[in-house]
Amino acid sequence: MMSVRSLWRRKLRTFLTILGVVIGASSIILMLSLGIAMDSNFKEQMQNMQSLTLIEVSPNNWEDPNAPKLDDKALEAMEKIEGVQMAIPIRSINAYLEFGKYRTSWQVEVRGLSAEEMQILGYKVGEGTLFGPTDANAILLGKELCREFVKKGQEINWRNPPPPMEFEVGEDVLKVDIGEYAWGTNEPASDQDGNQIEVPKAARVTVMGMFPDEDWENNYSCIIPVELFDKLKEEQEKYQKKLYGEEGNGRYNDGNKYRNVRVKVIDEDHVLSVQQALNDAGYRAYSPMEYLEEMKKASNSIQVMLGGIGAISLVVAAIGITNTMMMSIYERTKEIGVMKVIGAKLTDIKKMFLVEALLIGAIGGAVGVAFSYALSYLLNKFGPQIAGEMFSMLGSGGTNVSIIPPWLALAALIFSTIIGLISGYFPARRAMGLSALSAIRTE
Repeated sequence: MMSVRSLWRRKLRTFLTILGVVIGASSIILMLSLGIAMDSNFKEQMQNMQSLTLIEVSPNNWEDPNAPKLDDKALEAMEKIEGVQMAIPIRSINAYLEFGKYRTSWQVEVRGLSAEEMQILGYKVGEGTLFGPTDANAILLGKELCREFVKKGQEINWRNPPPPMEFEVGEDVLKVDIGEYAWGTNEPASDQDGNQIEVPKAARVTVMGMFPDEDWENNYSCIIPVELFDKLKEEQEKYQKKLYGEEGNGRYNDGNKYRNVRVKVIDEDHVLSVQQALNDAGYRAYSPMEYLEEMKKASNSIQVMLGGIGAISLVVAAIGITNTMMMSIYERTKEIGVMKVIGAKLTDIKKMFLVEALLIGAIGGAVGVAFSYALSYLLNKFGPQIAGEMFSMLGSGGTNVSIIPPWLALAALIFSTIIGLISGYFPARRAMGLSALSAIRTE
């Protein structure tokens, strides 16, 4: 109570000292919150682009002819690595899509996935539903594919492109045509001897769903059940053998069954270790976590710099607390002497000054935290509009310019309190060392 009364008697000085702590605490909080927001926005951007728990694996045969091939045995080996949930091969062929008298202007990528693999990859549709395990003849379309349908034999006029084809989800039936056609005549392609090769019968599939516009990965491709895909691929290989000779399409074959494999990891903590294991096995592995880690290092450097700038204000505030307590000792020299004469313990005198300094730090820290939250809210609400380019750069295109996690607010409050306590320690020691007779004789 004596400490509180002492602070209250010198309201202006106490207010100004506390104000210094408020400025210091809010500075360090806000500066760090900008760095935390950058880190969070980097991660948000990467998650929007692709899952952070996916690793893209490709063969390394160009650099090392003895590198392992991507085949079914490789998939089994990958799934045995600790932390791997599933290894999903990228199965794709090129084919035309037909809808009545309309057909895609060129062959599009047709990929094969099972219902379980799509669920693991986290695929979602904007319209309709994903096909299930029992759907044998279904197709999921990317939004941009709908713009590529033209009447057979025609080409897209890019200066005046046709409107996107509209499909009735769950009703309309498309044909997947793996044939190849002569440019200009639209006739089935001929073999090396000039003999026209009969095009295999097109597979009929029902449009089950449409991928959303923001799904850039699937915008220009379509997905069919893996069983149907395997059947079409087998027919395509036979067809191309007739078209190109016994080698078929083998002129592009490098011994790998799959061009790429996606390895799904159980959580983000295992991604880098799994990626390292894949690289050590001789594959080329890439994950967005690798890029994110580099961004985190850059973000941490920025946070350290910003935190250092904010810490300077808190150091200045600590000097202010020390100065205030020293001035208080000079003004209360007689009071200290009287306390000693009437039997006050040295520890009580020490505690009185320490409590004053601690209260200044705690109150300043608490007000600084509240002020920081208010200022952070204003930055997030009005910052991008007031200084768009600068705050967009700080926010890295994310949703927030400033993020104050609870641990940062609590750490700032505790740090401010400790700073106050440390700042009051030496003045308290000085008060303890005053001679009682000299203190009384002073006045």
